[in-house]
Amino acid sequence: MKDFFNSMHYEVNPKKDMEMVGKLLSNTTVKKHITQRLICIGVGLFLWIYINGGLVPRFMQQKLGILQIGNDADVTAFFPETDGDGANIKWARGVNTLDKLERALYSRDVHMLEADVMLRGQGTKAQELVPVMAKFPETDGDLTFDKWLDEVIKANTKGIKLDFQAMDAVELTLQKLKNRKEELKVPVWIHANVLKGPWGGAPKVDPTRFVKVIRKMFKECTISFGWTTGHHTDLSQSGYTWDMVFDMYYIAHNLEIEPPIVYEARASFLQNSVPQLKWLVDNTRAMLLVKQDPMDVEDNYHENLMYVSYKFPPNKAFFDLTNEQLEYYLKENRHRSGQKLDTRVEMRDTLIFRPEAWVKMGFHMEAHSILPSTEAIVLQSRAVYMVTKAKYKPTKNVKLQGRVQFLNRKNLQAEDGRTGLSIFVRSNAYMDFENIKGIKCFIGLDGEVVVESSNLPGKAFRESQRMTPGSVNCFRFSVVDAGKEVIFTVTVLHDCFTLESVKPSERVAAEMKVAIPAEVGGLAVEHPFIVKLEDSKRTAVIDELTVKYKT
Repeated sequence: MKDFFNSMHYEVNPKKDMEMVGKLLSNTTVKKHITQRLICIGVGLFLWIYINGGLVPRFMQQKLGILQIGNDADVTAFFPETDGDGANIKWARGVNTLDKLERALYSRDVHMLEADVMLRGQGTKAQELVPVMAKFPETDGDLTFDKWLDEVIKANTKGIKLDFQAMDAVELTLQKLKNRKEELKVPVWIHANVLKGPWGGAPKVDPTRFVKVIRKMFKECTISFGWTTGHHTDLSQSGYTWDMVFDMYYIAHNLEIEPPIVYEARASFLQNSVPQLKWLVDNTRAMLLVKQDPMDVEDNYHENLMYVSYKFPPNKAFFDLTNEQLEYYLKENRHRSGQKLDTRVEMRDTLIFRPEAWVKMGFHMEAHSILPSTEAIVLQSRAVYMVTKAKYKPTKNVKLQGRVQFLNRKNLQAEDGRTGLSIFVRSNAYMDFENIKGIKCFIGLDGEVVVESSNLPGKAFRESQRMTPGSVNCFRFSVVDAGKEVIFTVTVLHDCFTLESVKPSERVAAEMKVAIPAEVGGLAVEHPFIVKLEDSKRTAVIDELTVKYKT
């Protein structure tokens, strides 16, 4: 046998080898087999990565320490099977007992565990410095946070959301989280209700202390804020108001909270709250968690869920629902929400504000002075104003229209004839906010409506009317520069908050048709529309602001 192998002769000839390979690859049958095998390998590799979240399965990634995603990770990125859609994140709520915890940890349908933490004997004389899993009105729980965290880390496959209803347990609990941080390989949300919301009571968690403790003990997390809420038999006029979302906005900015941040809102209040919540999310680069209260009547929530789905990107909206039918409805209709909308939503969309169509002017580097979103633009300083990018020639076929609500955020006394909103037309000089030249149409908080010349040469003119303002300080307006006259229409609204308010008002509008002196001129020149707050004693929330062109 040895002589046989020694007698064999091997010739290494790269040129001949390449020629042989070329002949094989040119063979149709060989190419067909190679192509089929490559396709099978590619499909198999794709399915493996899709199912396991990578070349190495997720459970192996976590055990081997390969998956280096922090506790502040985006949950849709941590769970790739959700396809970046927050609606596909499934929640296990009230995981405050060992039985619920074990079932949730080993359920294939659950991604996030929501649990409540308080001190043993919370609020009683027997209160101890031992965090336990329980929720008010309970004052104690059978499962300690230490044991709960042991089980979570043992599995290390589910994200967690810890809800605190009082400050007492926050620091001690987060210290325990900090001590186990290297072992915890899942997303962590830390939540508290820090503001009073619709029908809610006074919150028991101070946001400043709450954030301070998080930054000290466990800053690599998602901060979750919410409003306290209550129950009422009729929620048609309830929701998260502009004042409520402004309060939350200032908490986020005064405490310099950077993403990831999420706001928790109750499903039953969404009908009248989506514009406000969307504005808040846009201006703080945050996310929204829609949570269903088990005591709420569920008949009318379908449209609310579709309203959120329509307005929020998939990776910005999460849904913690207790009703299986609602979960199924959301899953089936999530990406077809445009076909499931309330007609009033569609009506509002025809008048949607488009920030890209406007230029900010003045000292807009001043913090919080101008806050835009597709849902509304907020003006808070007289030194800041907006100018349309597109210009118009005076004609009755072009109309600026919108709605403004004045909020007394600074608790200041309004000044008659000055506190209000101005719309300028026929302007040829508007770089100086103190000396804008043009025709000013003014809506006063006191109900005065004025059309007058502003810094124009020649004879000044001024005409005014007075209306009785409503309790909500809200006005719908339109301005037409028809050439020889300016037509200024203002309607007092008694509802500027609910979705119902988008419908045209049946109230009689104040209409002013003011003749323009010939010397004003500018009929052959293009001009912008300008919107400006006349003093800084009120915050102006402006929506439905659009330029309409008649054909």
